Amino acid sequence: MIASGFVAVLAWHDRMPTALVLVALAVLGGWYNSLQHEVIHEHPTPWHRVNTALAILPLGLVVRFSDYRESHIAHHRSPALTDPGRDPESFYVSAEAWDRYGSVRRTLLHVLRTLAGRLVLGPFVYAVRHWRFGFRALGTWSSATRVLGHVGGVITVLIVVRSSGLPIWVYVVGVAWGGGALSLLRSFAEHRLIDDGTRSAVVRCGWFFSMLYLNNNLHHTHHAQPWVPWFDLPAAHVASGGDRAAADGAGLYRGYGEIARRYLVFPFDSPIADTPARGAPVVAMEWTTTVPTGLTGRPVVLAGPPVVLTEGMESTR
Repeated sequence: MIASGFVAVLAWHDRMPTALVLVALAVLGGWYNSLQHEVIHEHPTPWHRVNTALAILPLGLVVRFSDYRESHIAHHRSPALTDPGRDPESFYVSAEAWDRYGSVRRTLLHVLRTLAGRLVLGPFVYAVRHWRFGFRALGTWSSATRVLGHVGGVITVLIVVRSSGLPIWVYVVGVAWGGGALSLLRSFAEHRLIDDGTRSAVVRCGWFFSMLYLNNNLHHTHHAQPWVPWFDLPAAHVASGGDRAAADGAGLYRGYGEIARRYLVFPFDSPIADTPARGAPVVAMEWTTTVPTGLTGRPVVLAGPPVVLTEGMESTR
């Protein structure tokens, strides 16, 4: 359906108002981001190569899929979720890093703790951080080929877009900024640094956002049972009492409207990770894990090269 949506927009964009094209591309971009996340968890098929083929094309332009895969697996394996020294997808910074930052960077971090700031500036900030990390890693042949492969894929996508007659700027704004903003809406409140209880929240929402995010709004259950595919996640959530766990921990929200009302212009919390583990050194870790058999009825073995965890590796997923 996602691929068909992109084809339909490219084929019929000249019959649609530009505003509607931008909205459609944003939804498709955010939906594709969700598919990439599912592929990292070895869904929706039992075959790794088939899954990868479904999501490796850089339709969103910004994210290198292989790097996202490594950082996301490290995120699930983090011994201290949300700790910026150990969780590559943390939106927090250590107290030591905060002390080094100037007033401009501190102001930006505070702005990004509001939903408006995250949606408007977040896609640009993430793109800069993602590519800064990529360029720092260019010292190895593997990293260089990843970047070159991604650039080649982006060029291919843009050639197809241009040949359809759709202006490049419309595609870039719709998919990269709009799609990135929708993904950041999902991730905005999904993790909170707290002392007790789960650090993964739950957002109860209707069919549209549940489909757009492939049920990843049930984030506590996703972290508790990461092997469960998106189509089985609601049942697993009910069976495990996910609402109660989230309410006692990172939070249970009655939709993204509630999040907007509470945090549109007010900070979600402090960007500083004031925890005993703050300031932990950068960690290079190899990850190999066998996801236990769950509702899918089949185990999934995940493995990969060393993952370097740094505060700059934040994710929109």
